[in-house]
Amino acid sequence: MTYRTSTPLPTWTASSSSVSSVGEGAKVGFPSVKWDDIPAITGSQMQQLIMLATGKFGLDNRVLVEHTARNLVKLAETVGDSGPVLVVAGRGNNGSGGLAAARLLAARGRRVWVVPTHEAENYSGTPKEQLEHLKHFDRVKVRNSLPKMKFAVIIDAAIGTNLEGPPRGRTLDVITVLNHSDADCCVISLDVPTGMLADTGETPGDVVKADITMSVALPKVGVKPGGNVGRLFVGDLSLPAGLFEALRIDNVELPGYLTEVVE
Repeated sequence: MTYRTSTPLPTWTASSSSVSSVGEGAKVGFPSVKWDDIPAITGSQMQQLIMLATGKFGLDNRVLVEHTARNLVKLAETVGDSGPVLVVAGRGNNGSGGLAAARLLAARGRRVWVVPTHEAENYSGTPKEQLEHLKHFDRVKVRNSLPKMKFAVIIDAAIGTNLEGPPRGRTLDVITVLNHSDADCCVISLDVPTGMLADTGETPGDVVKADITMSVALPKVGVKPGGNVGRLFVGDLSLPAGLFEALRIDNVELPGYLTEVVE
C-alpha cells in the first residue's frame, strides 16, 4: 500500500483573508491570524476552559459540541463539497464533536461512515447521546472497522488533548489506515492529530498526518501549523470574556467562526 502524501488543497493566502474555491464559481473566505498574535493553551487549560464554561458560566456542553461540529462541517464542505465522509470518533469531548459533525453532514445530504474507537457500551454522557442520535439518519452507517472505500474527507476525532502514551488497539489501527488513505482525500484532525501530545507536539508512537487540524476555542501550545498538523484553523466557541479572564488569558476576539493560524 502506498503511503499517502499531503492532499493538494485550495490555496489560501496567509493574510487578513484566506480564500478557497468551492465548486464552480463559489468562494469561501477565511480570515487568518499569526501564531504569535493568538494565545495558545495546554491540554490542562483546555479541560479547565470546558469546566468553567459548563459550570461557572452555565453553558450547556451540548451547545459547545454543536459549535464545534458546525465549524468542522464548514471545513469539510470547503475542502470536499461532495463524496462520502468518514468520521473516527473517540469516547470523550473530541469524539462528541466528530459524532455531531457526522449527524450534521448527513442532514445536509452527505453519506457518512462512523467508526467509534471503542465499543458502544463504553460511551457515556454527551458522546453516548451523539452516537445514539445517529440512529435517526439513514445516510449514516456506524461500523466497528474501517471500510475499504474511498472518502472525500476523513475527520479524525479519536483522542484530542487526552493522549496518554503511544496509541494502541483500534486507535493505532485507525492511524495506520488514515495515513494510507487516497492522496486526494483530505484528513481533518479535531484539536490535535491523534498520536500527538497537545502540550509539546511530541509523538510517542504513530500519529495521524493531517492535512488540516481544527483547534477548538484556542490553539494548543504544541500544535503548530505544518508537519503532522497541516494547516491549522481555530474553531470559535463564542465564549464570554470573563471565562478567559478566569483562566488568566487575554480576551480573544477571533475575526471569524473559523480562522486560519499562520506562522
